[in-house]
Amino acid sequence: MSVQYPLFVKRDIDGFFGLFIDNVVQLLLILGLCSGLCGMTGENASLLFRYIFPGAAVSILLGNLFYAWQAHRLAAKENRSDVT
Repeated sequence: MSVQYPLFVKRDIDGFFGLFIDNVVQLLLILGLCSGLCGMTGENASLLFRYIFPGAAVSILLGNLFYAWQAHRLAAKENRSDVT
């Protein structure tokens, strides 16, 4: 039996904000640890904002898309509509 899943439901808002806060915390930790513990200040800070931050943002975006794909497959496999 195939179930048609809606693209967006109200529960997705909760999942979005939970994942958004987690990603913001990860980026802030990267900034704090690289500048504080690794000493990336002054001239080295440009490396942080030019290469490390954009790379982390792209990897987080791709990871989130992968999580969404996994949730879609699990929902289809188990015929559930409550997978977020």
